[in-house]
Amino acid sequence: MKDLSILVVIVLAALLCGCISPEELPSDKINVVTTIAPQKELIKSVGKDFVNITVLVPPGAEPHTFEPTPSQMRAVANADLYIMNGAGLEFWMDRLLQVNKKMLVVDTSKGIDLIWESGGEADPHIWLSLRNAIVQLENIYQGLVQVDPDNRDFYLKNKEEYVQKLQSLDAELNQSFSNAHRKIFVVHHPAWTYFARDYNLDQVPLMENEKEPGPKYLGEVIELARKNNITSVFVEPEFNPKAAEVIAKEMNASIIDLDPLAENYLENMRHAGQKIAESLV
Repeated sequence: MKDLSILVVIVLAALLCGCISPEELPSDKINVVTTIAPQKELIKSVGKDFVNITVLVPPGAEPHTFEPTPSQMRAVANADLYIMNGAGLEFWMDRLLQVNKKMLVVDTSKGIDLIWESGGEADPHIWLSLRNAIVQLENIYQGLVQVDPDNRDFYLKNKEEYVQKLQSLDAELNQSFSNAHRKIFVVHHPAWTYFARDYNLDQVPLMENEKEPGPKYLGEVIELARKNNITSVFVEPEFNPKAAEVIAKEMNASIIDLDPLAENYLENMRHAGQKIAESLV
């Protein structure tokens, strides 16, 4: 966080002395900054060509340990709107706001029934639920209208069209999982909690309290997998798969990649749903 504070000072100094070049100044479009790549598609689906979007945490990076670049901090300084994921993901947000206290900040977790973890913190992976995404889309729409009320009808039309896509895929996945023979799927990192809740599934993580498992817990998971004939372990690129690969070998299971932070949100949710459904056959 020390590096973040230094970047804040650098950007503020650049703004005061006029050192930011013309091409870094706001465009005619609404300048939007968001935290993770999946949110970009949600924002773009509503704002279309009226928005210019900067994503802070790229696919493959870990939101809890990322370091913003100077160019990203300049984007924050020039932003009209910051679209937060919320649910505790942006624990560093107060420091980031020092760069631009005038931009509107929208928390897309507003109105979502959050799942609370044992440590008293909310599970932040809210976007990995198509039903939650509909709520997030509404929050994004309201934020764009607040910044640009003259184009309310344009944003409303776009929002409603994308909601239909989300609902259609949700119905498709709901049908797939209602016919599944099993309800348990094993993941390395427990990112799919909201997804599991939507379709009455049971996500079993290999990580124990966000750490690599101890022998006792590992033995319990392996025994569970054998009893339920589980032959797949889902991993994500944000975490080292080595431990999962060793455990999967013990389970005689294959490793399947799922990326919670992929930019192509709707396509990625369809892919994840299909892969998880196939593992339950």
